[in-house]
Amino acid sequence: MGKNIVVCCDGTGNQIEKNLSNVLKLFRVCRKNDEQCVYYNAGIGTIGSSDAWARYRQNTKAVFELATGYGLDGDILAPYDFICRNFQEGDEIFLFGFSRGAYTVRALAGFIHMIGLLPVDQLNIANYALRAYKQASYEGDFTVPWHFAKVSGSKPARIKFLGVWDTVASVIVPRPDRFIPQLLTLPYTRRNPSVEVFRHAMAIDENRRMFRLNRWEEPQPFVKNPFDRKAEPVSQDIKQVWFAGCHSDIGGGYPEEESGLAKYPLDWMLREAIAHGLNVNPATRNYIVLGKARMGSKVRYTKPDHLADAHNSLTAGWRPLEYFPKSAKWMEWTRRKFAGMYLPQAEPRVIGGSSRKPIIHKSAVDRKNGSDYDPENFPTDFDTES
Repeated sequence: MGKNIVVCCDGTGNQIEKNLSNVLKLFRVCRKNDEQCVYYNAGIGTIGSSDAWARYRQNTKAVFELATGYGLDGDILAPYDFICRNFQEGDEIFLFGFSRGAYTVRALAGFIHMIGLLPVDQLNIANYALRAYKQASYEGDFTVPWHFAKVSGSKPARIKFLGVWDTVASVIVPRPDRFIPQLLTLPYTRRNPSVEVFRHAMAIDENRRMFRLNRWEEPQPFVKNPFDRKAEPVSQDIKQVWFAGCHSDIGGGYPEEESGLAKYPLDWMLREAIAHGLNVNPATRNYIVLGKARMGSKVRYTKPDHLADAHNSLTAGWRPLEYFPKSAKWMEWTRRKFAGMYLPQAEPRVIGGSSRKPIIHKSAVDRKNGSDYDPENFPTDFDTES
């Protein structure tokens, strides 16, 4: 029996400090031993600083990186190197991410799907392999990846579990047919037949234009060995669930005493991952996630609370961006159009719109039924997830 390889990638603006994201809390809850090796990547723009000017520069850089995908290569290659150096036949790969970190692990999974895992002695060409992946002309274009596999001896690997909180971002990619690079979604970041189980926690109340949701397509197939053209696909195990709150009410990062809402998507993700083989410390989970007191500890963690105060992410620094024109082809909510453009003005996310009913977490339903919480995008027809 193999071991678990767990990769945790945080989002823009999160870092190792007192305000822990759900990614970092999951990292802390995971057991680290011979049966499970765990990796944490703080992500882009996340080096903490107490200096106000340094934080301003860091946040400005983070916004640029969020908009363009700049810096994504290093965030993909670092965990890829970790996986390649630790993977053995029979191991299970678990990937977790929040925000831009969610897009990072989805791109990492796409990279592994197309290229496979390089031998340790060939990791010096990983950056060239990543470039080939990013420049694939379409999904299913395996000409260059198969060449890499043949030359380098890379091996296929399935992703056992891909769990993300509120995925955002696309990236600027050079196009061989155009002089100016374009903002594109990387191959296999919306569909990936190498992923066996996919879980996505999504924010009902996030309205910022820079944080539009990057959804996973469903349904879609799972193929255990993507390099085998004769492999028979089965149905991929997918759940995408909506939770009350803004972006960081879903992925965490606010002060602990303000994290009552964020505990629901964290607990849900952990329960889903545990059901598929993730190994956690129950006592640490009870302490950090469920807010149960730990004997001898002065630190207190907040319990899940569906009536906890939600945050307004559209602060003064973000609001001016809502009044810059945007192409009408990206419009999600009713707005006035002019010359093919419109002003986003904090447009709500559309919940539903696919062939499947949207899934709303019970905590959000309880919040709506037990308070004045009544977002305009809350659907009337949905399934409930506990």
